[in-house]
Amino acid sequence: MKVTTGAFLMMKNGGKTDHKRITRQILVTCLGCSEQDLSGEKHLINDLYADSLALIDMVIMISEQLKIDMDEKDIINIDTVNDLYCWVENKILAVSSDFA
Repeated sequence: MKVTTGAFLMMKNGGKTDHKRITRQILVTCLGCSEQDLSGEKHLINDLYADSLALIDMVIMISEQLKIDMDEKDIINIDTVNDLYCWVENKILAVSSDFA
């Protein structure tokens, strides 16, 4: 696993809210929806109409902005907005535990 200091610093600085806020903004940008549309149970494809290009954009933006490794294979198992939040949080926790 590639360890990134950006993810560690977000956790160290209480970044849980920050990474959720950043993830929400990425979803708004990639899906062209409003934040009000992003309730946790919404399905990325069926409810928010994410197409393959939007999903790839999400992967790239999450990797770059949150400084965590994410690729196309990761998004296959993510169905809902909450699934994405949980994946991001777990990935950041895994990276931060590498520093412990």
